Amino acid sequence: MIALWPAIDLMGGKVVRLLHGDPSQRTVYPERAVEVALRFAAEGADGIHVVDLDAAFGIGSNAGPIAEIVAASPVPVEVGGGLRDRAGIEAVLATSVARLVLGSLPFRAPALFEALLAAHPDRLVVALDCKDGRPTIHGWVEDAGAGDAAGVARRLAALGVRTLLVTDVARDGAMTGPNLELLAAVRAAFSGEILASGGMRGAEDLAPVAATLSGGPAGAIFGRALHSGATTVARLATARAALREVAS
Repeated sequence: MIALWPAIDLMGGKVVRLLHGDPSQRTVYPERAVEVALRFAAEGADGIHVVDLDAAFGIGSNAGPIAEIVAASPVPVEVGGGLRDRAGIEAVLATSVARLVLGSLPFRAPALFEALLAAHPDRLVVALDCKDGRPTIHGWVEDAGAGDAAGVARRLAALGVRTLLVTDVARDGAMTGPNLELLAAVRAAFSGEILASGGMRGAEDLAPVAATLSGGPAGAIFGRALHSGATTVARLATARAALREVAS
């Protein structure tokens, strides 16, 4: 059944949410990041998805708040944003972070990525941040030049990648529902774990996403829907339990 990964995006040490990945369209939330993470975990999250937006845009770092989350969280934490060189990646891998999310590196430094993947196959997640079905890089502003998402997923599977994070950038932060067509295309090419992101609204999205990704392990990342109060991790966990009962 689908795993629940609530998202915490950080800018300037604050919890924020962007609309369509645009830093000029951000909402800032007052609660401390570590408090948000602990609340999500207490309500039933399977893991916490943390993004350092300052690092992703090359304007800073949120290493302090991230370290605090990782130290306090009782559930696995995966971290992404700005991880583009060996030294930075290996420094994070030396911590107790469960997984790293890499977006630009697999496309811009494939040899380095393959070496890291060989050494840490269970700890690297590749982000396919898609515009019009094509992966983008560098904070979602540049086309990766690698073709469509399904083709990229197929090639990454052949390399031994075990987890993909698939986001429709146009839906990110908009709560307009997930792009099931994009998810289905990637699932047809990739049997490993797929984390669905972008447009997630609430419990109503769990069943269609789970059905679309039923060919392998799956998870869903919820951001604005949680931070805005439209839903809670507890409600999502209850809805997931109901789906399990129906499936059994």
